[in-house]
Amino acid sequence: MQSFDFRYLSQEDILDLNIPYIDVINAVEDVMSKFAKGLCQLPVKIHVNTREATYINAMPAYIGGEREATGMKWVAGYPENRAKGMPVTWGLMVMNDSDTGAVKAVMDARWITAIRTAAVAAVTAKYCKVKNTENITIIGAGEQGRWNARLMKLVIPELKRIYIGDLYEAATKAYLAKMQPLMPDVEFVPIYTDDERQKAIDASQILITATQRSDKPIIFSEMLHKGMLGIPLESTAWEGKTYTRYADRFVCDDWNLVQTYLKDGKYTDGLNDEYELLGDIINGDAVGRASEEEFVITSSHGIALSDVAVGQMILKKAEAAGVGTMLPLMKEIDIIR
Repeated sequence: MQSFDFRYLSQEDILDLNIPYIDVINAVEDVMSKFAKGLCQLPVKIHVNTREATYINAMPAYIGGEREATGMKWVAGYPENRAKGMPVTWGLMVMNDSDTGAVKAVMDARWITAIRTAAVAAVTAKYCKVKNTENITIIGAGEQGRWNARLMKLVIPELKRIYIGDLYEAATKAYLAKMQPLMPDVEFVPIYTDDERQKAIDASQILITATQRSDKPIIFSEMLHKGMLGIPLESTAWEGKTYTRYADRFVCDDWNLVQTYLKDGKYTDGLNDEYELLGDIINGDAVGRASEEEFVITSSHGIALSDVAVGQMILKKAEAAGVGTMLPLMKEIDIIR
């Protein structure tokens, strides 16, 4: 009788594949294009909150067209785990066969979640930045602050300087020690004071906030300037929980998700009905920037389609390399005994 198995991939299995970061960026760009063409299914994410300021999300998606993919990410975020010496993010990615629904793989989702978030920001920057983007400011020296630096350089080869700041001076210093050897062709400039932060923003063409949730914003409209791209990975860092009234153009990866965020109170200043979908921009059906003077703000936090696209890429590379552990799911179809 036929046995049904699936491939299990741990975090270390995925890391050992040494997947080029540009492959992740390309996978995300491709799926955003397909989404805008109507080739995908993306239900609204389902979440439960077992404690205050936590979440556990179920995020399913289907990618049609060439290279079909079906899967779901089950991911949890618990910020207080830092004090316990535990990961803030936990998760599993389940990949299914699109023809039969059979479980093809179960894999750790931490790496997927981290890199696809930065990849969405990188794809957004690729299409929405000003032509000569030499300086960017990143507020938040944690994991996303590091990932965004690595991936931004891949889509912005002219990038020369990254200003980096954090609420904690020690975090900024640890960031510099980690990132400067990894990116020797980029100058990292630390931000320790409010005055230094404003000078960094004035000199930058992209502003990224990769902080933790906060009750008080740190970015206000008077700090911004035209010709900038704003990427709020954490919306509460901005006045109005992603300040939009100052913006000339609003770009998102999924308008339905933005509407959900609006109902949840994440856009306290409200939203303009006019927006550009990232996939439409990629496909040439919209523009990410009409002029060098526009201030463009984004809501591209990453959606389940990105997770499934990256998960499918990982699975294919793991199958080709023979990486992972094959585990039995069932040995017989008849379950009545």
